[in-house]
Amino acid sequence: MEKLFLLKNLYNDPLSMNRYSQFRCLYIAKGETVPNLNKDHEFQICFVLKGTLYFFRNQIESMAQVVMENELFFINSLHNCKLRAIEDVQLVVHACNILPPYLHDRVIKYLQDIEIEKVKLEEVLPIYPLMRSYLELLVDYMKNAMEIPDLHQAKEFELFSLFKISYTKSEIAAIFREVLSTDLRFFVSVMTNYKRCRTAKELAALCGYNDPMFTLLFKRCFHGETPYQWLQKQTSYEIKLKLEEDSLPIKQIMLDYHFKTFSHFTTYCKRNIGATPNEIRRKGEIVDASAVPQA
Repeated sequence: MEKLFLLKNLYNDPLSMNRYSQFRCLYIAKGETVPNLNKDHEFQICFVLKGTLYFFRNQIESMAQVVMENELFFINSLHNCKLRAIEDVQLVVHACNILPPYLHDRVIKYLQDIEIEKVKLEEVLPIYPLMRSYLELLVDYMKNAMEIPDLHQAKEFELFSLFKISYTKSEIAAIFREVLSTDLRFFVSVMTNYKRCRTAKELAALCGYNDPMFTLLFKRCFHGETPYQWLQKQTSYEIKLKLEEDSLPIKQIMLDYHFKTFSHFTTYCKRNIGATPNEIRRKGEIVDASAVPQA
């Protein structure tokens, strides 16, 4: 099996500490089996641009789904699936370990007049001409090794916009039904509101929960972390990123995160990031300088 990538290394979303994603193109020879397509427990949207394949959603061979050229299917992170190529197959995949909050939030709002629980799950959807053109250009970028993070992010936004343009609400609800769940709605609510909060109590209130229920749901959705632990990690990560990028004065970053004095901000950075704000800024400047080609 041959693989192409839009970014060889995973794209790490600067707006979401733990989220990564990747565009891939797989060339699978006739008769070849991909035994564990989802070994990293990702959400995957798979587009068949050429050929026909058997798709086994949970490695149960008696329940194979036949997917043909110009059809797409969706893989939940819980699926332990495999593929077998009936013919030579070209497969374009968008893989993500966490559904992008902007996608999930927009889909929920777009489908707010549909009762998701009453929608029947669809195994495949057709790839319409507009989506096909987008995917073929995406493959051209991969063939030319366009290693540009901004391009990757732009193609993600374009993909999710094309879903709204190309498919009806019922089709979108049917293909993504398994992930339009209460847990994921909770996740999106947290990701939408946390930047406005300094404490877990404030975040719980903005999301519409009392403290005990919020903590219970949070630990279930965020792998056992408490809201306080997660907020500390998220805030520290973002402060470090902003200090390293040198796009804002240090004082402005301090004020944006509600620190009243520079000494308090310095203590926080030393305790949670391991260096003072000025040290982090200087380190970022050194890294930037080393990346500039020398004459």
